Amino acid sequence: MKLKDLKDVLTFAAFLPEPDDSGAAWNKRFPGKRTLLLNIGKDSTSWRVMDKKGVIGEAGKMEGPFKEILAQMAEEWKTLADDGWCAVSLNSRFVISLEINLSRRQGVEEVLRTNPKAALGAKAERGKRYNLAHNPESNTSMLLACDEDAIVKMEAQFKDADLQIGRVCIGVYAMMIDLIGQIHDARKAQLKEDPDAKIGPVLMVAACEGAVCAMTQREEQWLELRSRSDLYTDTDVSPIIDIIRPLIDNAGQDVHVVFMSDEQGSPFVELMGQQMPNIRVSDVSVPNQLWNIVSDI
Repeated sequence: MKLKDLKDVLTFAAFLPEPDDSGAAWNKRFPGKRTLLLNIGKDSTSWRVMDKKGVIGEAGKMEGPFKEILAQMAEEWKTLADDGWCAVSLNSRFVISLEINLSRRQGVEEVLRTNPKAALGAKAERGKRYNLAHNPESNTSMLLACDEDAIVKMEAQFKDADLQIGRVCIGVYAMMIDLIGQIHDARKAQLKEDPDAKIGPVLMVAACEGAVCAMTQREEQWLELRSRSDLYTDTDVSPIIDIIRPLIDNAGQDVHVVFMSDEQGSPFVELMGQQMPNIRVSDVSVPNQLWNIVSDI
């Protein structure tokens, strides 16, 4: 055993995930190091620094195409991230759909990554990367498809800037999974307290840097889903209401809209109150909403 290996065992370093271990949560991969979290939209990019203790801190945002922002900010970003490690939330070039009866056999996630056609059959398209989230109580699944070219191009841009991408996610998809989990836990707690409780329809809405994903749920069933990128801006969220209006009409006036934004302070709830005052709306966004999710996956 080499001296370094012995020291690693004695300090428990040997049991920590490697920086490029994508199977470990981001906040566990870089103990004692700073990393950079980026949220990339079509016309703007925001970022936060995760410090050596895993605390999300220093923030920044810039308008414009990402290629131009990277050219201006690369040198500064390298000073904010030890060894140049970055986690990226991408908010374009994706489609999220609601599917029925997709395979749930053991190991399907790995098959989906390496051979999508074997997992999805005719639904698989060339040049796509996929991810699945199953409804544990029904036969429906949420399927993410992202353009391979978009990810490969971005990875090359970072490499040319001497930065390293340790994780790429679709931010609005990650937020929707978190939102689904919150609704599932709330429903479970309510039924535990009152097994005969009648739980009305819920419309979950996640919004991240212009991208939106919305899905209705009645009891345990996922019913309808819509997703769009480059849909709204920080100052005009009315397109979010436009895209969810048909879902509200189908769900009925007793639907409860549960909204999550990448950051607190969205004017969505206020605007809903003005345009659809009879619809119950809750904003569950917390400070650093997106960054907390990205750092935990």
